[in-house]
Amino acid sequence: MSIKVGVVGLGVMGGAFAGHLLDAGYEVAGYDPAEAMYGKFQGKKLRRAASPADAARGADLVMTSLPNYTYVEKAVEGPGGVLEGIGREAVIADMSTVPPKFARAMAEKAQGKGVAWLDCPVSGVGKQAAVKDLVVMSSGPKAAFEKAKPAFDAIGKKTVYVGERNGMAAQLKLVVNLVLFINMAGAAEGLTLGLKAGLPADVMLDTLCSGAAASNVLQVRGKDMLAGNFPPSGPITIVMKDIDCIIGSAKDANSPTPLIGLLEHLYMSQRSKGREMEDGSSIFRIYKELANLS
Repeated sequence: MSIKVGVVGLGVMGGAFAGHLLDAGYEVAGYDPAEAMYGKFQGKKLRRAASPADAARGADLVMTSLPNYTYVEKAVEGPGGVLEGIGREAVIADMSTVPPKFARAMAEKAQGKGVAWLDCPVSGVGKQAAVKDLVVMSSGPKAAFEKAKPAFDAIGKKTVYVGERNGMAAQLKLVVNLVLFINMAGAAEGLTLGLKAGLPADVMLDTLCSGAAASNVLQVRGKDMLAGNFPPSGPITIVMKDIDCIIGSAKDANSPTPLIGLLEHLYMSQRSKGREMEDGSSIFRIYKELANLS
């Protein structure tokens, strides 16, 4: 029998999760404070919850998918929060990108209520979420993971169990994003050099995607970057939040991360120009401006 799922946060990612779960036959209750987020569920059997607590009521699994850890904390612990409505022995799976120490702190609070906590961030952007092209990472109690895994499998292409210790999946997601952001900057730097040197853009991109330098960044975003299109699949405002989490976790681990520190300043330059809602790949614009390319 399918478990009952509550989803708190029905934006680009959470909305995709809820939609895929409904398509897979799950009974889903969803909550979002923004009225516009419910339009995508017309014709689907989503139970519209009045609050995070209402979304959690009767659920075996509650997924939270929210912009940052302060939103998660409020949605879970605040008035009308998940912990007010969820039953004992249920599972909370936070799909947000958060600091590892926050995941551990929330796990302790949930445990005090008899509820299991999984930190379960995903690798992928909005358009990948729409087609289930995501990797779900999870850490926390193994029994809770096994209970939730069928739902994770319904929203992505691969589910990875990182370990029993809460915070490990959150840390893995930050490593994934660190590599992703450096890949985006590398792609932007290389494309800028090629254009400045007069290479045909289409030939350059095709060669990059076919050879040793091929990457998901170039395959998914390359054409849009060259065309000057930066739809906010992963907007700079979220990129900068994630970079802050990466640098914070690096400090906690005493691990140097000089490249991501440099990228933080390049993204600050983008934000200072009012481009915070552009996709993170719009770092290409900064490189082109530095190279005096129109």
